[in-house]
Amino acid sequence: MRGRRKKWAVPYLEEHPETVLTELDASLPFFASDKLYLEVGIGKGDFIIGLSAKQPGHYLGIEREENVLAMAARKVVEGSHEDIRLLSGDFDEYLEDLGALRFDAIYLNFSDPWPKKKHWKRRLTVANRLKAMAELLKPGAKIIVKTDNVGLYEFTLEQIPLAGLVCEYETADYQFDEERDAMSEYERRFRDLGQPIHRIIIRKEGE
Repeated sequence: MRGRRKKWAVPYLEEHPETVLTELDASLPFFASDKLYLEVGIGKGDFIIGLSAKQPGHYLGIEREENVLAMAARKVVEGSHEDIRLLSGDFDEYLEDLGALRFDAIYLNFSDPWPKKKHWKRRLTVANRLKAMAELLKPGAKIIVKTDNVGLYEFTLEQIPLAGLVCEYETADYQFDEERDAMSEYERRFRDLGQPIHRIIIRKEGE
């Protein structure tokens, strides 16, 4: 996902504070929505924009790559998607501030698999991060994971019970739900190549 630095990216992000937040302030009216959703690692924004058109509510997206975030921000701004706000950085960086919010779902779409064994602690679906995400969910809400990477899929299934959570659903060949789901640019690309998409739905114990 890394590429040549786009000179326009950072200035564009700075020019649109109405969309790209410089800090996470849970007291903002935006976060008072009855339905609030979080996507960690939004890529170029196709998923969060697509889902917001099908599932009313307010959406917060986090992305660590500024070049990519700027491309997503441009789509949000030019499309006048006032129900979406974006943050630049890592999930861990905002965890304390996120603790003041509760989400109706958290989406992890095609997260970096960090394939080297020595990097396993960096994966978004490592047990301690899954547990932290689960604390941000409203009662009955879910963490929804999609990936093309078999290793990350299997790793996530192993980590769920270690986080004290429950795998409600998992499939190694997810058939896209046109009515209730949206595709990221990565999912569209992998499907065009005929690669299977893996999907996992995670919930808290007893919910």
